[in-house]
Amino acid sequence: MSYLVLARKWRPQNFGELVGQEAIARILQNAIVNGKVAHAYIFSGPRGVGKTTTARILAKALNCEQGPTSEPCGSCASCQAVTDGSSMDVSEIDGASNTGIDNIRDLRERIRYASSGGRYRVYIIDEAHMLSTAAFNGLLKTLEEPPAHVIFVLATTEPRRIPATVLSRCQHLPFRRVSTQKIKERLRFISDAEKIGISDSALDMIARAGEGSIRDALTILDQAASFAEKIGSTEIQDLLGVTDLQTLASLTSSVIEGDRKEILHTIAGLADSGADLRAFTKDLAHFVRNLLITSILGKAEGFLDVSDEEAEVVSRLKETTTEEHLALLLSELIRAEPSIKNALHPRVALEMSLIRLSLLSHFSTIDAALRNLKHQTGQETEDAPSAGSVQRPKGKGPKQKAEPSSAAVDREVRDIAAPEEPRPVPTGSLEDLWGAALERIEKTHHPLACKLREGTVSFEQDAIRIVFNGGLSVHAESVKENAGEIAQVMRELAGRRVPIKVETAKGKTVTRRDLKEKALKDPIVKEALELFEGRIVDVIPAQERGQE
Repeated sequence: MSYLVLARKWRPQNFGELVGQEAIARILQNAIVNGKVAHAYIFSGPRGVGKTTTARILAKALNCEQGPTSEPCGSCASCQAVTDGSSMDVSEIDGASNTGIDNIRDLRERIRYASSGGRYRVYIIDEAHMLSTAAFNGLLKTLEEPPAHVIFVLATTEPRRIPATVLSRCQHLPFRRVSTQKIKERLRFISDAEKIGISDSALDMIARAGEGSIRDALTILDQAASFAEKIGSTEIQDLLGVTDLQTLASLTSSVIEGDRKEILHTIAGLADSGADLRAFTKDLAHFVRNLLITSILGKAEGFLDVSDEEAEVVSRLKETTTEEHLALLLSELIRAEPSIKNALHPRVALEMSLIRLSLLSHFSTIDAALRNLKHQTGQETEDAPSAGSVQRPKGKGPKQKAEPSSAAVDREVRDIAAPEEPRPVPTGSLEDLWGAALERIEKTHHPLACKLREGTVSFEQDAIRIVFNGGLSVHAESVKENAGEIAQVMRELAGRRVPIKVETAKGKTVTRRDLKEKALKDPIVKEALELFEGRIVDVIPAQERGQE
């Protein structure tokens, strides 16, 4: 007898054996028990998560000799026929091979006949999204009103390609990716039953490589069982070219600490071992993402799909850095991944990307920057200031008014950048201050000052209104973009906030249509039109003819 691969040998035979699809199993079981089985279903989801398997289990549950039942016996002739693929009442159709309207016509002819031995005829159309538009249209009426003994199950990995007219006629059950932890538990159960010696770390790597697909994970386990008798993380790494957890953690730590020598040594080791550096970059980005989420949430149990070992490593590593640092690392890794993937020399691209990221080891928060600035300016505080915090100087002198640290820093930066004596602040009305403001702006931004002089300036209460008339309205947008600079100059001169309003003169535009309607109402024009049986072709304003 030929060898039966693990993915087929351990395919679930009842709803209780489905892994990661408990909600869908419960829906179908309750529908069978309550006699509310729909005439057509759409099973959608990633590959290898149990869509076709669930359709077969549903067929067995409906045609079981003890049923319809929520748990098929698996031993009766009907259940055995479905398991063996020899049932006359269960037809599996490959949507990729039967895409035409002729195939659907043939199907419509066959569904008229009653089932040979069971209660229902179940048609399972795999990869249903591959059907042509004509085939879908030919199937619409049959899907909406099939014979009472017929049930359709359409399985697809791309539900977006299923026409809305078909979706509306079926119950849609979306299958989800299986969590890494559940895949690992299933792999451990099968490994023990098959007497495969494999370590937990190796199972972790296989479960992650499966990417939510139990079938893919079982295929890898099958390969690993033929690769070595005792399977550890090293064997899986050699087999798949994936990176073990310790290497990811070690390299991430080196990047965080800025240890560029260790970064180069690690990449050299990966390259010498034949690791796929493109896949490694993806694994590294995923690891940093888990690290960032753990740093934000504190404990990521129930949020991240990671093993206990990885959760422990991530929890320990997050204490060595900050959320801001990790966010920058992840952002740059995501940006670098496409360039590494398409690079002629992926090793060089990866080395340069990680070395550039290691320079972020000098990253400091705003609080730290403010603390350093305070220290450099000689102002000591009782507590380290933070952005927006309130600080008080040390000493036993009289109480001083508390001042926000950001304002203090602004004052100190101005003192450092401009140690010369401050210029006298003009006093007087807004008109006087506006003249001084124009002189100051002209020294730093001459074009802006020229545009301001073209506008009509008015002073209302505590605000300045600048209006541009006619053709000068083209300056309005440019002045609006620099309104902040103008307001800052006025604030320095007036010692208070002075709103700046920039407007364009709005005048009502009289169209030729309006003039034509006005002319038609004129008595003289009316009399002339009636006298000569004429009509108004066009109206030309007097200004356009050069008249006053």
